[in-house]
Amino acid sequence: MKNEKEEPKEYFERNILVVIIIVAISIALDWLTIHLFLDVNPWGTLVGVPAIILSLQALWLVVNPYAIVYEDRFEIKQSLFYNKHFYFLDAKAVKSNGNLSLLMIYNDNEPEKLSLFGIRPSHKEAFRQKLQGKIDFSLKNRSF
Repeated sequence: MKNEKEEPKEYFERNILVVIIIVAISIALDWLTIHLFLDVNPWGTLVGVPAIILSLQALWLVVNPYAIVYEDRFEIKQSLFYNKHFYFLDAKAVKSNGNLSLLMIYNDNEPEKLSLFGIRPSHKEAFRQKLQGKIDFSLKNRSF
């Protein structure tokens, strides 16, 4: 359960180029939808639904950071439909898995690939180091 009074310890921002491209595509689809509606074209409704969804996605990307690190967990907010919480207590290690992903290894040696698409390139290594530091601290303080 999420504690509403808990303060985030660190934010990791999005790649501005990805945000600009999604916002530009969203604006283009919105303009096309408005143009089709003004011409009373029935295709406006068909184009309008993805335009609204992409506009909400673009607004959501602008407002939210890519990842938030708390004292006992971290959240990856990759898109409007992908928000995931990971607890440091469940993890054993984090390894770099190429340029676009991390490999998080759980206590039962089960790996999970964490995609880093959309994170600012200068924050990738700092994000991995921060996670590994928090996991190491969690490993020291476990009683099981």
